[in-house]
Amino acid sequence: MSNVKDKFLTISMIAILLLIVWGMFLGVLYLMSVFVIPLTTSPNEPLLLSVYRIGTALLILVVWIIGWHRLATFWLYRVLKKGGGHEGSERNDSPS
Repeated sequence: MSNVKDKFLTISMIAILLLIVWGMFLGVLYLMSVFVIPLTTSPNEPLLLSVYRIGTALLILVVWIIGWHRLATFWLYRVLKKGGGHEGSERNDSPS
């Protein structure tokens, strides 16, 4: 019964991670739309301001990717460490 409980905990922790990443993605899409959509509606905007808007949108995207990677690495390491990793596995996945 403990094995089922561990699997359920692992699956729920991964589902929570996916929900957090999805929420972060929606936030990034909103921020990028705030910076990029005005470029298409105002053709009289100075070129330098347009370049800053595109640069800011790309910077937000890069920060999200780095944040997502760090969060996923930390979260999955924590889940696997708490679950014991593959120590309880009966299958041998080593290449021999």
